[in-house]
Amino acid sequence: MKSLMKILLLGILVVFLLGSVAIAADPVTIRFWGGWTGPDKFGMEKIVNNFMAENPDIKVEFFTAPWTEVFTKFSTTYGTNASPDLLAMHVSDISQFATRGMLMNVEDIAVANNIKAEDFPLNVWEGQFYNGEQYGIPLDYHPMAVYKNADMYTAAGIDPNITWNTMDSFVDSMQKTTKDDVFGLAIGVNHSHTMRYWYGWLFQQEGGAFLNEEQNQAVFNSDQGVKALQFMHDLSYKYQVVPPHESDIDKDFLSGKVANLMEGPWWVPGVKEQIDLNIVVAPFPQVFEKPAVWAGSHTLTLPKRADKAKIEATIKLLSYIVTHSVDWGNSGQIPASLSVIQSEAYKNLPDYKYYKVFIEQANNIHFEPLVVQTASFGADNTMSPVLNAILAVMLDEADPKEALDLAVSEINAIF
Repeated sequence: MKSLMKILLLGILVVFLLGSVAIAADPVTIRFWGGWTGPDKFGMEKIVNNFMAENPDIKVEFFTAPWTEVFTKFSTTYGTNASPDLLAMHVSDISQFATRGMLMNVEDIAVANNIKAEDFPLNVWEGQFYNGEQYGIPLDYHPMAVYKNADMYTAAGIDPNITWNTMDSFVDSMQKTTKDDVFGLAIGVNHSHTMRYWYGWLFQQEGGAFLNEEQNQAVFNSDQGVKALQFMHDLSYKYQVVPPHESDIDKDFLSGKVANLMEGPWWVPGVKEQIDLNIVVAPFPQVFEKPAVWAGSHTLTLPKRADKAKIEATIKLLSYIVTHSVDWGNSGQIPASLSVIQSEAYKNLPDYKYYKVFIEQANNIHFEPLVVQTASFGADNTMSPVLNAILAVMLDEADPKEALDLAVSEINAIF
């Protein structure tokens, strides 16, 4: 009888231990959402898959869709078990979710995981803060630069590696590469980039600003704002180096209709596949007193959650992504981590010669205002009063000063 009891107890103990092992082996499942739909989507998928291979105790459900869809889904699922644990966004999006109390302050998390300001370009790190609190960890940044058709430069007698730090030198290159049916520069009358070009040239001037110091009133109808917009109008109508009423800037460059295109680093993976196109990349042209360029930045945020196990797993994923972002850089984004972009692995990327130009502009970047109202007037909003004012001028339908005055009045009405 005692032997039978021992056997039964031993059996129960074995079942219990096996059950405990099974329970312990179940991975923690976390959700990671982002708005990437191009080559960068596959770069992030690779990083996530590598993370899961190295951390079998964590399962990541990676979801991507256009940004608007991602944010709508986040808003509708927030506070439920279906919401994301890690959410990517642009720095200009932080304010709208932080104001609604939907994001965690990550300052202590950054300190605990040895993520420091000095590991990133200063402008990029400062973009993670809203009202003095840190809500994001930088993933990347993406300023504008000039893609040049090198063969057209050579044919025009210009060194394809030329860069510009005066208005005259830039206009001269655009005029010399304008010949027959080819125009020097692409500026669309229907593209959000047109506002981004103006934004960079606004900040190239001493005293140039979009909002006042209190960040509660628009002031871009200043002399600096008007001069920047007048310069863009002159490129099209005075110097005639821009196709009239241009509607497809990317196609025009790829088809050889324009010699220069101002685009972001995300364009590198696609344009390099154009075997008949010999390109050189140069910094965004300085045409006023100092270098400055519009830029965006993807950041990683943590929606508020109560599940400690999920939070710990999410922080582990976040740290991994930031420190293993070479593959992210290879998909057309500039990793924010200085240790990554200074690594031999990153410098040995086939396209580093292009990305290097964007990296060198890090100290000159300017984000759109990090305020809630940017959702209403930012370049990505097709209803933006600023964008529409600029496009009206480029269509030669409005005076630069009058157009910016109207846009300022409309924006200040929503503050």
